[in-house]
Amino acid sequence: MKIQFAFLDWVWIPSLNIGRIHQFRLGEGVDDSGVATKVLTCNCSMDLVIDNNSQIFGLHIDPPVLAMSFGKLPLAISHGTKLYAESDGSRLFKLYVGTTNTPIYGAGRSMQDMLDSGKGLPLVIRMSLRSSFHVVPNLIEPKFHHQAECLLVLDSAYDKRQRTQAYSSKCTPIL
Repeated sequence: MKIQFAFLDWVWIPSLNIGRIHQFRLGEGVDDSGVATKVLTCNCSMDLVIDNNSQIFGLHIDPPVLAMSFGKLPLAISHGTKLYAESDGSRLFKLYVGTTNTPIYGAGRSMQDMLDSGKGLPLVIRMSLRSSFHVVPNLIEPKFHHQAECLLVLDSAYDKRQRTQAYSSKCTPIL
């Protein structure tokens, strides 16, 4: 039997930001059955900052899950690796989500039109993560669940100086 406590001074809130859009390309292609469609290749990095306020215990973080979507259409999903944030400090983790040559079918034309319009292409990236402090293993392990959502608006331009697709973004925690 596990006993769970909520230690208020240990509560931490992760900070999530879009780091860089390394590649975003909508091309013409065919799927496995030979149907012509738009094909998406993209790669996005995210910066996850963990502030662990505990003076004694490290924070064990299960592999974070990132999901990228256009409206209700899922584009990519990524499962990270286990993470660990030492006690009394801040730690930056790089997370990635992307896809290669994924057929988009009917949404591809809408996505291309939005990019070409100059208003931008809205994408949503959702992050879900679970963590725990191992105070007394298998007896006292306070657990935390966090979710965040980033609205990412891509521009059709590429920023050569920053080596990223031009974009604007806003990330908020989901309570």
